[in-house]
Formats: sequence, structure tokens, C-alpha cells
Amino acid sequence: MSTNDLGPEAALAELRRQLEGKRNSMGLSRTQLAQKANVSRGTVNNIVAGPVPREETVTVLAGALGLDPGRLLALRAIALGQAPAPVGPMVPGQPGDRLLALFQAGSAIGIAVTLQTTEAGRFEEFLGALRVIGLEKSETAPLREIRTRLEQADEPDPTILPLLSRVLDEVIDLVNERTPRAEFRWFELGKLLQGIAFYAAAEWPSAPNVEGARTELFYLSDTVHMPEELRNEVKGYCRAKLPTAARMEMFEEAERLSRAFHAIL
Repeated sequence: MSTNDLGPEAALAELRRQLEGKRNSMGLSRTQLAQKANVSRGTVNNIVAGPVPREETVTVLAGALGLDPGRLLALRAIALGQAPAPVGPMVPGQPGDRLLALFQAGSAIGIAVTLQTTEAGRFEEFLGALRVIGLEKSETAPLREIRTRLEQADEPDPTILPLLSRVLDEVIDLVNERTPRAEFRWFELGKLLQGIAFYAAAEWPSAPNVEGARTELFYLSDTVHMPEELRNEVKGYCRAKLPTAARMEMFEEAERLSRAFHAIL
């Protein structure tokens, strides 16, 4: 459902849901959020049950939580019975939230060796996520060039994969440079989650890094805020017997866990 389809009560409920949901996913108490946003505890409490919040309140809370203020202000306008101001088009598939963008970008890199078979929509999502993180078009242009070469090649080009590996390393370095350590963990989580599935299915048992990656993901899950049930599922994924009975099982489980992370980000 688009923003324009919401009535005032539904828009206010959605505004509250997004703010409270993100606060919870970040593991912040209302007092901690108030301190982070430099507002009073009462101001944060009023988001849940008070009147429609002031524009300034929505803006500062969005900034403290890493949310897109334009989308939240559009919901606020509808809640007040006003026409929302346009917030500009989003890149197709582009996430509106930085943590989700980091997770999506990491996930894409985890299976980037299959870039030549990844559908166009997911590739555009990948580039959109990188732009949300802060990379310029000029910095992601080499990825598009590689994609174009793969689409146009009649036969496998042995020079492509080494080039892709180098370009991806450069992208990872750029993301790391522009991301606080606590946020970068979401990028690493997505990369490990999907990378393990790919290497387990495509190269096991010749891929020596699979077990190391599973150990890394197991302990990384303890450093990222998520529901305990989901954390246990990630750890179960890391303990799954290899090789699996059906090679696609790891891919399917990685996709299922990925959808669960999308729901909380």
C-alpha cells in the first residue's frame, strides 16, 4: 500500500510503527533515544500515544534513527489531513533505510560471483543500496560495466571474474570507510549469510573458507541487535551439516533468513 492510500488514522499509526519499530530494532530505550536525539523523554513517549508530533520532532527522531525524514513527514502530513509534500522518486528497488541498505548490499556481494545470472531487478537493488550508503554513481560505474560485458559476451571471458573480485574489494573498502563499525556489521552479516550458501552449494568441500565464514557469522550474530529467536536460527544455519542433502537447501534457508532480516530493518 502506498502512502497516498492511507487515511489520517492509518498514517499516524504507520508513523508510530516505523519510529517505534526502528527504535526497538536498534535496541534503544526511549530514554536512550531521547538522549540521542537531544529531546525530552516525554517527547519520545508522546510518539506512541500523544497527538500528531511536530515536524521538528519527526525530523530529529528520523535523524537519530537513520530513517528517511521525507517519508515520515509525508505520513505526518496525511495524519493532519494535509496533502503530503512530494519526497522525490526512489531508485527502483532502493531501500529507504541505511541499515537495510547495508544488509542488502552485503547480501548481493555475498553471491556476486553469480552476477552474470542475477536478474536485472536485484542488480539494480544492489546499486540502489550502495547509493543509499553513500557511494557515487562514478564509484559504482565499474559494476555496471562488468554487468554489461557479461550480458553481451557470447562466450565466458576468463578475465571477468578477477576483475569483478578486484572491483568488489574496492566497493567493500568504500562502504567500510563510510560506515560506523556498528552499522558495518549488518553489511558483513548479509555478505556472510549469502556467501556461505553459495560456496556450500557450489564449491563444497573444496572451498576451505566455508567453515571459517560460518564461525564468523555465528559470533557476529551476537554483536548485532536482533530478536533472540532469529539469532538462534542464524546459529542453527551456521551449524547445518555440510554437504546438505539437497544443494539448494542452503540457498533456500539463506533467503528465508534474509526475508526475516528485511522484516526487522
